[in-house]
Amino acid sequence: MLRIAFRAVVALLLLLPLFGTPTLAQETLSPRLQIGIGMLPAVVAANQRLANNDGQAVTIYLVYRINNHVAGQLKAALAKIDRIRNHEVRVEPISIADLLATELEPTSAIFLAEPLDDEFADLVEFAQRERVLLFSPFEGDVKRGAMTGFRVTDKVLPMVNMTSLKQSNIYMKAFFLRIAVKHE
Repeated sequence: MLRIAFRAVVALLLLLPLFGTPTLAQETLSPRLQIGIGMLPAVVAANQRLANNDGQAVTIYLVYRINNHVAGQLKAALAKIDRIRNHEVRVEPISIADLLATELEPTSAIFLAEPLDDEFADLVEFAQRERVLLFSPFEGDVKRGAMTGFRVTDKVLPMVNMTSLKQSNIYMKAFFLRIAVKHE
């Protein structure tokens, strides 16, 4: 009887690849990440600094703490976007530690690929000092200092932290600010 059970388990393990098993590559992004990455190009395009820097590429940093796999998936989701407002787009996954040691161009943007705890305040301060747009798809991060994000009610609306934008000297287009939920 034990021998039959053992053979059944072995047979099942051998057949499992034929039926498919979920792998990291097949995992889907969370709804908040999907909404955020879909909204990101419009948020970046609303940054008035792009109008003043013709020809300069826009680099979008996908920031992770531990899980670079999610950042890789987000990069693949952004692969179809090659230009934002006539600027070439480069997408780079980067760890929070490496990002904080990097000097950024003013046309850069930061997208959080996973929630940050202790490092979040350092990232907000860094983004303000470097004058780059910080977008977080995670609930509560705009109130904590991220410059942009979104709020989901019966519809999805962009959300901006006006104080953080002012401290960064980042100015968004008027139409974007009219539709955005503002946090002071």
